[in-house]
Amino acid sequence: MELLAAVPADRTAELSWWQHDARSSVGIPVQRSLRGTLTADVAIVGGGFTGLWTALTLKERQPELNIVLLDSYRCGDGASSRNGGNVHGYWGALPTLISIFGADKSIEAARLGTLAQAKLREFAIGKGRDVWWVEEGYLRVATSATQVKKIKEFLDVADDLSVQTTVQRLNTSAIRELCGSPRFVEGLLFNEGATVHPARLAHALRQAVIDAGVQVFEQSPVLQVTNGSPCKVTTAQGQIIARDVVLATYTGTMALPSVAKATTLFSSFPVMSAADPEYLEKINYTVARGLADLRMFTHYFRRTRDGRILMGSGSGPLEFGSRHGSEKLRRDAASVKRAEIGLRRFFPGMRGGVATKWGFPIEVTSDRLPYFGTMPNSRIHFGSGYSGHGVNATVIAGECLSSLILNKRDQWTSSPFCNRERMNFPMEPFRFVGGTVVRDAIVRCEDAEDAGFNPPLLSQAISNLPRMMGMRVGTR
Repeated sequence: MELLAAVPADRTAELSWWQHDARSSVGIPVQRSLRGTLTADVAIVGGGFTGLWTALTLKERQPELNIVLLDSYRCGDGASSRNGGNVHGYWGALPTLISIFGADKSIEAARLGTLAQAKLREFAIGKGRDVWWVEEGYLRVATSATQVKKIKEFLDVADDLSVQTTVQRLNTSAIRELCGSPRFVEGLLFNEGATVHPARLAHALRQAVIDAGVQVFEQSPVLQVTNGSPCKVTTAQGQIIARDVVLATYTGTMALPSVAKATTLFSSFPVMSAADPEYLEKINYTVARGLADLRMFTHYFRRTRDGRILMGSGSGPLEFGSRHGSEKLRRDAASVKRAEIGLRRFFPGMRGGVATKWGFPIEVTSDRLPYFGTMPNSRIHFGSGYSGHGVNATVIAGECLSSLILNKRDQWTSSPFCNRERMNFPMEPFRFVGGTVVRDAIVRCEDAEDAGFNPPLLSQAISNLPRMMGMRVGTR
């Protein structure tokens, strides 16, 4: 089995503000690279959140396991340290999930997300760790009349499922006591939600994994994974012979046919503002609570400890097939501009402009839940498709992948995260061409609604095509 070669993350994209901060304030020396041949019980390919949580969870369950973890550059330098640092599970996703899985499985997924949140909290507040953990809920805000309708639709679903205690509706006055943006009309405050410094979290996990006895090798891009009894993982200067292999390569798992059929490549582009803590105090945004608007292609944002605003746009370009190394998924001026416009629109008094910007690919599954599985007739396991829930979902990944490796039939392997029929996207080129056309139409509609105008009729018609075709994802 041949893997797509993993290009070192900081050579394919601009470093995030998080990475710059962690390297300057914490100091993160690179681990040695793999040389020669090692044997192990488990070889983990990829040192981001998925690989690190899997290694740590395996060591918690069976400390005697011999685990080796490889990363192409340094642990956490891919998507793990390039996200917004908003931590939330699946209570807010119930309207989408219930139409696909029904009530029972949707609530099960949300409750497992709550368990993941508890584990993440316990780790983050551990002695000696400064990962900027702030747990003050998660706020979804409506900035147009269309988004206000979504608030009512969500509350109706919460009432039907008897989970209304997980969220509260905020009127304009109440929401502006938490963050006084002039654009916020109404909001939903979810009890479960936090923010974190993702690069510091990755560093803390890396250190915990090393302290637990896992052998970590960095600057060791994997060239090939060979299925067998045992399996073999090959790098340029070494190899690992292991009973089990975990592919924790994020978008790299698009090389697997089963993943590629049910997953597509999007991209996300955040900007980080200059520090202006006085302005944030003035508008009551004093707590680093995570926020997102109620667009389909959301603006996600949060403040930092030193008074900056991260504003991200989840509306970046798609890519054809499995081309996760594409440059346009990492650099796209139009997507950066949308994030900058969002920053100015929501926080018009913010001084200093944009300090830095970056972008990175994201996987989106056809049903908006991540999936963890084992390749047929093998001991090669994988995680894929975090779809905007990465920080919380990677804790779920650690539990699911550990249970798969240990052959456990438990709440994780029996959950929808491991045990479900996944819908496939259309074949290429229809997936890419159709997805791009619909995405562009939805962005135009949402931009018009935010500006107080009626969306263009043609864009409305195109954006409604997925629903008309009976699809349950990609619909407004």
